[in-house]
Amino acid sequence: MKTLELANKYYNWMVELRRDFHRHPEPSFKEYRTSKRIKEELEKMGLQATTIGETGVVALLKGDKEGKVVALRADIDALSVNEETGLEFSSEVPGMMHACGHDCHAAMLLGAAKVLSEMKSELNGTVKFIFQPAEEMGSGAKKMVKEGVLENPKVDMIFGMHIWSDVPVGQVSLQPGPIMASGDVWKLTIKGKSCHGSSPWQGVDAITCATAVLQGFHTLATRVNDVRNPIVINVGTINAGERFNVVPAKAEITGMNRAFEEYSHSSMPKWMEKVIKNTCEAYGCEYDFKYDCICDPTINEEVSANLAKEAVEKLIGKENVINIEKVMGSEDFSEYLNHVPGALMFLGGRNEKKKCCYSHHSNFFNVDEDALPIGASSYAQVALDFLNR
Repeated sequence: MKTLELANKYYNWMVELRRDFHRHPEPSFKEYRTSKRIKEELEKMGLQATTIGETGVVALLKGDKEGKVVALRADIDALSVNEETGLEFSSEVPGMMHACGHDCHAAMLLGAAKVLSEMKSELNGTVKFIFQPAEEMGSGAKKMVKEGVLENPKVDMIFGMHIWSDVPVGQVSLQPGPIMASGDVWKLTIKGKSCHGSSPWQGVDAITCATAVLQGFHTLATRVNDVRNPIVINVGTINAGERFNVVPAKAEITGMNRAFEEYSHSSMPKWMEKVIKNTCEAYGCEYDFKYDCICDPTINEEVSANLAKEAVEKLIGKENVINIEKVMGSEDFSEYLNHVPGALMFLGGRNEKKKCCYSHHSNFFNVDEDALPIGASSYAQVALDFLNR
């Protein structure tokens, strides 16, 4: 296919870009250098790039003929992880690393922009390139949507991708339906009454109450929730007590929940608070419970996913477009899917021979750069097929 041929032509350029982004990782909403570099490359292609917020970047490519609008999205922020890969292009920022592949995403979308710029005469419509900040915070997409990224011109379909360390390089996972879970964060403060540790009956032990609450949480996933729609209620931190011989008056607990199905997703805070309320009442404690939905489940719209699947099959063959199990991690690409049809694919980046086999967010995370032309051409081919169908 022409898109893959052109993407391979720009392989070295994309590798250079990816490594430049990798050397200079930036935290969420502070991707100043990254967005500046992206704008420079887009403008070299003759595209007008606009900043959204402080670090989001959007560019339009209008085909020679009028038509629909397709958006292609990449995220650009890094993580507060200390890199230990030993790569010659390792992070130059202590404590920051592109440990989730967003450096690749940015390079591949720039590659797609370059490919489609050369195919402008074949486009029946407009391509909108979205470089989004703060995916790792789960709030970048919401900010971009709020700032109008899906309007002027109005987007008809959106497509994104995520490099994936569990999928071998040369393969892609792409299917309709739920593919990634929601991500909700919560904080629970249990309030008791402190006293001397030698006479606990004179106080109200917040730790004992907290332990009972957590045991109650464990029953929700299988005894209240329908197990055919899996959920995760994860406790990440527990902080309580000030001294070994004092009954603690306060216990603070934080966690993050995951779900795929809307009923379970919306019901979890209610289920949890019922356990909290009844347990605290039994133990004589008070409580404060805060629950925030950060990301909705990522659910690929059927028509968009099937169109994208057919487009990618043209590039790498049907045998290399696979289905993997749903992922309990979250992606704020879901925010775009709440507003327009679209699909997200997982792009294989695994290669044990090159030591590209560590999980996302690992200090040793790396990807096989041979995935870059596949990603760039997939972006381009999906856009081309949608506009010209």
